[in-house]
Amino acid sequence: MNPRQLSFLRHPHLRRPPLAFTLIELLVVIAIIAILAGMLLPGLAAAKERANRTACVNNIRQFILATHLYALDNQQELPRGGTDKADQKDTHTPVFSTQTQSNLLHYSPDLKSFDCPNLRRWMQRPAWRNHPDYGIAIGYHYLGGHANTPWALIEGVTNTWISPQKASDDPSLVLVADLNVDSPAYQRILAPHTARGPFIAEESYFDDHPAAFDQRPSDLGAKGGNVGLLDGSVSWKDIRQMRRYRGSQIWGADGCYGYW
Repeated sequence: MNPRQLSFLRHPHLRRPPLAFTLIELLVVIAIIAILAGMLLPGLAAAKERANRTACVNNIRQFILATHLYALDNQQELPRGGTDKADQKDTHTPVFSTQTQSNLLHYSPDLKSFDCPNLRRWMQRPAWRNHPDYGIAIGYHYLGGHANTPWALIEGVTNTWISPQKASDDPSLVLVADLNVDSPAYQRILAPHTARGPFIAEESYFDDHPAAFDQRPSDLGAKGGNVGLLDGSVSWKDIRQMRRYRGSQIWGADGCYGYW
């Protein structure tokens, strides 16, 4: 084209105006994005929770495998539930002694397999992981090697459980369970699997919600948990089917309560 043919492009009435939004149009776009995000994020959270439940099943299987490998080297004896307290009866289902931790780490690469994926970041905080008196807090109920079971019934508990002592014990006994737990005196409620992930209630939650002292994992949205048996099988159990058990041997109402 010669300059005369291009001249019409420079005519003010033929030039394309710059792209622009009015304030109203911009607000409409922002509102649409917010609506779409509100529709998508719950679905993404639910998908992440489903993936973590699958990872949790694998963790529990690895956990059980480590206990059985230990048993093979120790006359079929399962690792002790254990405690670092001088009183060996002062034990809890979500706690290892440091000796038990050391023993199991010979058969597992690290502590990650002893935590539900939904609780891992919380459990790995030094102030929680390494208890100054009891040992190592873990992200599951470990029910093997606890002495004197069934522990006596206390107020609020109508069910008892038997701790497997050897890998050759009744294969239907529960060995590992997700850490659905409440401990009013210690001010903890854990619901590792809600519809959108974990819900963890600590001291600040109790400060803001006085009713928390009477709440349970189901009140915080718990959907249930994975339960692993001595035979190595792992299955999901709905919170409505779970029973409440005593999770501390010598503590009464001040101890923890577990669900499986």
